[in-house]
Amino acid sequence: MSRDDSGDRHDDRAGDGDGAGSDESAPSIPELELDVARTREEFARTLDAIEDKLSVPAHARRLRDSVSRRWHDDPRPVVAAGVAGVVGLASVVAGVVRIARR
Repeated sequence: MSRDDSGDRHDDRAGDGDGAGSDESAPSIPELELDVARTREEFARTLDAIEDKLSVPAHARRLRDSVSRRWHDDPRPVVAAGVAGVVGLASVVAGVVRIARR
């Protein structure tokens, strides 16, 4: 095992560095290429997941779809949440106006 610059440990499969002989446990070129392809696919999936988590339009779309499903199932909780939101917003606005008039 050896350390790279970041301090992480990794396998030193290249042998002792003199280039002489072949290491029976070293992976072949096709195995390495397959491993690189798998790593690229995994990395792409990870980046897609991060992008999806940080995407405001994606969150808005999921919220809209969720509210739409709930509305079709039973509109009462959606209406109640809407009324509570309006009352809360009105309370905040009234408080700000009251403070501003002082």
